[in-house]
Amino acid sequence: MENDILKSNGISTGFMVYKWNCPGEDFQPNKELYRLNNGSFIICIKGKITISINMVKYVVNESSLITIFPHSIVQCHEVSEDFEGYVIFFTTEFASNIEFKRSNISFITELHKNPLLCVEEKDLSLFIDYCHFLKKVENNELSSQYSEIRQSLLNSFLYTIGAAYRSRSPQDVVQEKPTRGKIIFHNFLNVLFEYYQSERSVTFYADKLCITPKYLSSVCKETCGKLAMDIIAHAVILDAKSKLHDFSLTVQEISDMLNFPNASFFGRYFKRHTGYSPMQYRETLN
Repeated sequence: MENDILKSNGISTGFMVYKWNCPGEDFQPNKELYRLNNGSFIICIKGKITISINMVKYVVNESSLITIFPHSIVQCHEVSEDFEGYVIFFTTEFASNIEFKRSNISFITELHKNPLLCVEEKDLSLFIDYCHFLKKVENNELSSQYSEIRQSLLNSFLYTIGAAYRSRSPQDVVQEKPTRGKIIFHNFLNVLFEYYQSERSVTFYADKLCITPKYLSSVCKETCGKLAMDIIAHAVILDAKSKLHDFSLTVQEISDMLNFPNASFFGRYFKRHTGYSPMQYRETLN
């Protein structure tokens, strides 16, 4: 398997389906850490894969499915030699056009908190059937001309994930009507992922959402326990850490990529939020 299979930078039809077998010789665990442009589902049929999403490590064993949302920081640590599974990539634009996200905001919140789902054998068989059919639809000339066909099928796949998630976690509040606060919070995250590299002001995001900075922070605190400024900083630091893993980039280049005034300002910002300078953080990676 090529190392860039998880990067999914070139999707032109809304989604892509890969059959993923055991890694090739060029696979280097713990070396690659990057921000995933698009979203993905990884379905493990056999073996296991160890993967970090936004610095949280998950072990995806046989008969498990993990959801990776767009713009997540991803690091693939280990893939067992007997691993077999499917990866479904989908673009942010494609996901925004399907009905599932708008009608299942509460479920999406829970999925953000716990993206790993263990499924029963009968459910796994259904997910595999979906992958086979999604692959056919992806390559079909007729469906390539009509995005509604692909959107409807992926929407059905998402509802199946939702049903499986609810059946495994009946105690989770996933069927409640989404509150205004949760809707605002998800809209904030969407705007944040678009602008965090250049905008770090709570006022900027509040203006984009047509609310006050105070109200945005209270919504964030109520929804996830963090203030808006902390969520913004978290997004910036995650991206900075992912770039610091690329030793071909200088600290100055990373500072420029994240639109800091200079490397010194970036260094102070990074140390304030991590306790390390950028170079000290790099030393921990060796």
